[in-house]
Amino acid sequence: MQTKAKIILIVFFGILTLFLAFLILALEASGDQAPEEILPKWMTPAESLRVHEIGKDHKVTDPPEGWVETPGEFEKLRGVWITWIQYSYDNVFREIVREVVDVCKAYIIVGGSSEQSYVESYLTSGGVPLDSVYFYVYPRNSVWIRDYGPWFIREEGDSEAIVDFIYNRPRPNDDAIPGRIGTSWGMPVYGSPLEHPGGNFMVDGLGTGFASDLIYDENPGYTPSEIDSIMLAYNGLEQFVVVQKINIEYTGHIDLWTKCLNDTLIMVGEYAPGHANHELLKQHAAYFESLTNREGHPYRVVKIPMPWSTSSAPPSYLNSLIVNNKVLVPLWNKAEDDTALIIYQQALPDHQIVGIDCSGMSGSGGAIHCITIQAPSAKFIHIKHDPLDDTEDMANPYRVRAQMLTSSGFVADSTVVCYKVNRAPSFGSAPLTAVIDTPGVYAGYIPAQSVGDTVHYYIHCLNTDGFLRNSPWHAASHLYSFRVGSTAPVPVTDLRIQLSGSDLRLEWSAVTTDGFGSPVVVDQYRIYRDTVAYFEPGSEPFDSTAMLFYTDDTAGTGDTGTNYYYTVTAVASGKESGISDLCGEFDRELMIGHQRDN
Repeated sequence: MQTKAKIILIVFFGILTLFLAFLILALEASGDQAPEEILPKWMTPAESLRVHEIGKDHKVTDPPEGWVETPGEFEKLRGVWITWIQYSYDNVFREIVREVVDVCKAYIIVGGSSEQSYVESYLTSGGVPLDSVYFYVYPRNSVWIRDYGPWFIREEGDSEAIVDFIYNRPRPNDDAIPGRIGTSWGMPVYGSPLEHPGGNFMVDGLGTGFASDLIYDENPGYTPSEIDSIMLAYNGLEQFVVVQKINIEYTGHIDLWTKCLNDTLIMVGEYAPGHANHELLKQHAAYFESLTNREGHPYRVVKIPMPWSTSSAPPSYLNSLIVNNKVLVPLWNKAEDDTALIIYQQALPDHQIVGIDCSGMSGSGGAIHCITIQAPSAKFIHIKHDPLDDTEDMANPYRVRAQMLTSSGFVADSTVVCYKVNRAPSFGSAPLTAVIDTPGVYAGYIPAQSVGDTVHYYIHCLNTDGFLRNSPWHAASHLYSFRVGSTAPVPVTDLRIQLSGSDLRLEWSAVTTDGFGSPVVVDQYRIYRDTVAYFEPGSEPFDSTAMLFYTDDTAGTGDTGTNYYYTVTAVASGKESGISDLCGEFDRELMIGHQRDN
């Protein structure tokens, strides 16, 4: 009997082996990837033994030439990429696609035709139309496309390209995805030398990027300044802000606790007092508020509660996705869910806030943002402008110059600078025209203004794709401004005179600011004297003092038949103020034209 049982087992396992072999051959014939483990966001114990394989097939290239811009997630999108592995987070994927196809396209990576059929059936059975769904069959290892996916950039020549970072996991199929997308879409792919998962990267769309110091940990061969230079060369980031990663959380990714909602608004998570990250996130929020974007406007911070967790994979409402006029927010069946949706709506009142149940992803280390990556619109306008500084010039018009590049031509007469002076109710405009022999640069002039004026302005243009852009982005609520004035001290405004025995004593209050309102330290006050009322001071003062008073003991009571008149100026750093009001012996007890009593 035992021999017979052994024979049956041998036959059974033989048939099973043949079946699996035929299954694998069938999968290969159909283009399907063989069934595999659903990999977590973190590195598995087995993968930790293969860290030497990270980036082994990655190709580092030269950076783009000329200007580069990395669009913000909140900008206009053509679509959203996801990697759908069957039976992973199917319901979450379906709800994401449902919302995405309402406003743009969904690009879904699958392992083969059978998996594509499964996804199509799963979507349609849930009422999701397939009209705007596009499938791409690529080998892949995991669903975490945010970390390994393509970072789309705009580059010189009004074209698009992809930056490919090294994925920080030994998952070669995932790491190859940006190159495969570049091939499918006919875009150049620039291989960055940095190991940098996309979950630890966000941008404001205007040349500032943000990351945690995980980027330093994973790139020990580069100094912080070298990393800054690489991010500038490949992604066009003129400012790269790196902050300490939060405590306890495993990945170290910034997208679990902060998010750029637009170019000046940053959302930051907030734990209750007593949590290990309460003070750290409070410090990060304050630090962001101390920074300005490339257009010179300070970042504003809105805080959102973080559900209390001591897990290394905590739930977060920051792991959301902005898709054109929608925000897809992960919900966790927590008490804070409703509050989170309200805060998003208050922060972005012109967006539709959509909550998606991600409780099935609890403990995975990510949510909506981690399993998606945005593809920006091919229609764009790039504006780079260095704001005008305060000026002392009141005679000549002010030149406004900007680099302005577009995915198509500009509409005739649409490139203008709009300006107003002080609190004028409306804006005037002046044309911006192409600068000869300087491709992509436009210039125009704001008329000269008077001392004391503040000029507010913004740049406006429209391209033939129908895409409109202002700089600052949110004009007219945000504007560039400069003042017309002087860096010299303001004039003395309260010169007084009185008798001091037989002498004349001048007094005045301290001058503390210049013509722009900036603080100054006055080195001396110059005294000018004449016997003619309303005189124009000469090049040499009568005397000077560092005090706030001056006694003229040469204009004594014996000096009959002469009236003296005075004006005072302030001098700081070699610059002299305008003259003060006039005063003289006609003030106080003495009348103009009268002699002193002897």
